[in-house]
Amino acid sequence: MFRKIITLIVSISIIFAPMVATAQETTELEGRVTSIDENAPAPYTGILLDSIAASKMLIDKKYIKLELELQLRKEFQIDLANKSLAYDLLKSEHDSLQKIHQETVLLKENQISYLNDTLKDEMNDYSHWWLAGGVALGIILSVAVFYASVEIRE
Repeated sequence: MFRKIITLIVSISIIFAPMVATAQETTELEGRVTSIDENAPAPYTGILLDSIAASKMLIDKKYIKLELELQLRKEFQIDLANKSLAYDLLKSEHDSLQKIHQETVLLKENQISYLNDTLKDEMNDYSHWWLAGGVALGIILSVAVFYASVEIRE
């Protein structure tokens, strides 16, 4: 029972008790930069930085170098990717043109082989001699028949 009462009191105090949180203002986090004029009480003219501004300047210097390095790396990677893409496109175009060329050469070689075989067949064709022989034989037979018929009549 005692635990329940303590739990209840703690719960109510947490719910209704105002919570206070304090933080530094943003102007303090930015640091102060002050310039010293010629007539100001200082050994020389220049710019004074408090510890926040000085540390921010050192950190910014460090991260600017890293940021530039990352930016250059990113640009290099983008350029490399673009050049790689262009290379791959040119390579695929070259391969396809080479394949088309090889197929065209093979087709032409087959056509030349076919035409050579056809030419050989025509060169070994003696049909014109058969025609000439048949015409000559026909003329000779006609003359012989004419001569035989003239001789029989006489």
